[in-house]
Amino acid sequence: MRHEVKKIAKIVDELVTFFFLRKTHVMGIEIKDLEDHYEITITNDCRNLDNDEIDSIKKLFSVQRQREMEEYYWQLTGEADTDTELTLVGIMIDKVDISVSDEKLVIKLTRYKE
Repeated sequence: MRHEVKKIAKIVDELVTFFFLRKTHVMGIEIKDLEDHYEITITNDCRNLDNDEIDSIKKLFSVQRQREMEEYYWQLTGEADTDTELTLVGIMIDKVDISVSDEKLVIKLTRYKE
């Protein structure tokens, strides 16, 4: 359980770092510990993100969860300032929903419990 909590914290850390580096001015984070999964929702203004960057985020998060790689690499998230770390987040989640409306970007990540 302790590793699971640390993994959730690493995912959140990576998202916060990614958006702060892109000059996000307002950001909200909600984490839900539900019966069979965790839900991480990050909401931010997307004034400094163009459509190509948003599409890139969608692509990085739309990889299939890879539990074997996750066990090996999860501790590396948050250790460098590159977009490729979002790929590590992508292999740690099971589902992503991304929406943009009224200059607000909402990313909802789902991670199923084992």
